[in-house]
Amino acid sequence: MTRKDVTFLSGNLKLAGHLYVPANVKAKSPAIITVHPFGGVKEQTGGVYAEQLSNELGFITLAFDRRHQGSSEGEPRQLEDSYGMIEDIKSAVTYLSTLDQVDPARIGVLGICAGGGYALAAASLDPRVKAVATVSGVDLGGFIRTIPKETLDGIIAQGAQARIQYARGGEVQYLPIVPKKEDINKDTTDLMREGSEYYLTPRGGYPTSINRTAAWSYDLMAQYNSFSFLEWIAPRATLLIAGTKADTLCYSEQAYKLAKEPKELFLVEGATHIDLYDRGVPQCVPKLKEFFDHKL
Repeated sequence: MTRKDVTFLSGNLKLAGHLYVPANVKAKSPAIITVHPFGGVKEQTGGVYAEQLSNELGFITLAFDRRHQGSSEGEPRQLEDSYGMIEDIKSAVTYLSTLDQVDPARIGVLGICAGGGYALAAASLDPRVKAVATVSGVDLGGFIRTIPKETLDGIIAQGAQARIQYARGGEVQYLPIVPKKEDINKDTTDLMREGSEYYLTPRGGYPTSINRTAAWSYDLMAQYNSFSFLEWIAPRATLLIAGTKADTLCYSEQAYKLAKEPKELFLVEGATHIDLYDRGVPQCVPKLKEFFDHKL
């Protein structure tokens, strides 16, 4: 397997990716795009799955940094533009479709965490995505809307003022994504506690994953819904993978109810949300192989 640094355009933004090509790849082979979590970059769990699917299973894969993230263009940095990120996935499909070794009729998408929600949203309205899978998938808009209304109103108001400050030439106001170790307490959710352990330690940390988001990301996320057109994916197939101990399991269950056949909810016994970023990958890869082998 070889890994190549690549770039492609999404609108007028240049996105950075890693293209994984297995040894002895045949012309017109199937390909899979991996979509990283909120606050993540291509070198983390998205890249882990891309490498595994290519090196061990023989797929051409593409892991990339969404707009405003990692090595991709987009100002301000670390803005979570949810609807723009769906366009980034569609642009990744377009890019793969131009490659001689890729069969444009056999492209799938795998998304992790918020990337899973983005993958479902992109597949809903892009028939070029022939199969879509999620691991610890989350509807980021739905997740943000679980914040108590009074608290969320305050964050959105802060973001609104931050927009004006930035327009006047001021610095971007940022908010943390996961808490620092010293800020974790008995009220911290498992997702945030484990997210801190993953993103802020050598376990999963990476220099371009900075654990912050621009303050006005919150209104962009709050207005977003991954599942608005979920039933439109059919008759293309949907696979939803989640841990039985994940506090985000409800999103995979909701997506399963909304999706039409063919669909499958695959549960990894005893796994949490973050487990499936790294420690639980060996439990997910065989299922992903079965799914994409059959559906692409």
